[in-house]
Amino acid sequence: MARFSSTTLARFLLSASGAIAALTADVEDAASIKKAAAVVAKDLMSYYTGEIPGILPGPPPDGDYYWWTGGALWTAMLDYRSRTSDTQYDDTIKEALLFQRSENNDYLPANWSASAANDDQAIWGLAAMLAAETGFTAPGEDDLKSWSTLAQNVFEEQSSDSRRVAKGDCKGGLRWQIYLTNNGYNYVATSANAAFANLAARLAVWNGDSGTSAVWVQDTFQFLEDADFIDSDFNVFDGATVPDCDAINKVQSSYTAALLLESAAVMYNSSNSDDQDEWQARVDGLLQRTIDVFFPDGVATEVSCESHACNTDMAFFKSFLHRGLAATMKAAPHTESRILPILKTSAKAAVSSCVNGDNGRMCGLLWSGDSNADDEVNAGSQMSVLSALLSLLPEGQVVNSSDSASGSSTGSNATSSSTTISTPTGTSSGQSTASTTPDKDNLGAHAGVSSIALLAALLLSFALN
Repeated sequence: MARFSSTTLARFLLSASGAIAALTADVEDAASIKKAAAVVAKDLMSYYTGEIPGILPGPPPDGDYYWWTGGALWTAMLDYRSRTSDTQYDDTIKEALLFQRSENNDYLPANWSASAANDDQAIWGLAAMLAAETGFTAPGEDDLKSWSTLAQNVFEEQSSDSRRVAKGDCKGGLRWQIYLTNNGYNYVATSANAAFANLAARLAVWNGDSGTSAVWVQDTFQFLEDADFIDSDFNVFDGATVPDCDAINKVQSSYTAALLLESAAVMYNSSNSDDQDEWQARVDGLLQRTIDVFFPDGVATEVSCESHACNTDMAFFKSFLHRGLAATMKAAPHTESRILPILKTSAKAAVSSCVNGDNGRMCGLLWSGDSNADDEVNAGSQMSVLSALLSLLPEGQVVNSSDSASGSSTGSNATSSSTTISTPTGTSSGQSTASTTPDKDNLGAHAGVSSIALLAALLLSFALN
């Protein structure tokens, strides 16, 4: 006869009584999505200690997380705020974005500058960019009046010759590492160039700039295509080593593809008719290949690692994938019929992974397959499920719009065109609703007195035997 541990039995009884329950969400209903997102966001923030404002515990060996993941965290939470109008985390987000900005307002703080890579810095710049775009509460600092200033400063540093390859077949490419002494300085990472292009494209729209920023986006895509980092089938590869860049590392990562896809969509949306066909070809090609590679059976999969083991960094990638696809659908509305169905099937599968942890609802990284028993559970997997849910909600109205003041950015908040996308039941594009607090963390009925009494009796009997 099978024997069950007291922990297993306790978990079963608590689950049956409603004290522990896996996360649920109806991907066709906005209210249900928001309710689930509130729970996932709360559990995501449980990974953040705030001991060092802005970053998750790390880096290894002191903790699991590298510096860049802090920028990813606040990007996800800003997106959560925008799409749900839940502002309860505003003070924490603001403290984080300010604490890590550095004395030069360029997201190269002294304690990280020696190890920070160009893609790391760009991810933090993109967090500041989203703060500006979504009207996040003003920085309110004497030396920093607008979030877009931080994004602009990152862009200007990364567009400088000192960050780029000077000669050879990779000439003009943005290096992975910033400093010569760092391992990886001679590697040209597609991720760094993709994050830079994304930042430049969004700044071009923000500033109403068809010049410098927009030209950099075009030049970056041209470089990646000429170097075959983006091949003729729109596969997006990892990068190569200078000076020849001929031995391409053909690992594919979802967040790199998503950053490039969103960049192309933004440029398509903001370009004149002479350039729009070129950008649409890139959007359509990248989108189809992204779906083919990263959405087998309609579910987001980090193909480079899920068959064996993903490292901690990789667990964050699907957050960028879902958010990038949602942004693409908004900027290039003709893509909706291809994107929205997979966002729904992927989000539904993502929610099904949220069966872990002591509370029975922490989210995993493996969203497909028959078992989540060996799933990886960390801040990255939690963030990815949050972004999967948020990708089904429209962007909310700007709350506390405050970034009209310009630093090195012009601060224009206009977009080139207004688009409406199909949204789940009960929502309309661009419409926000009042902030709501989830009722008892979306767990359903409270545990009954009889169930608790039975549990106590059974646990006591185990203790005595």
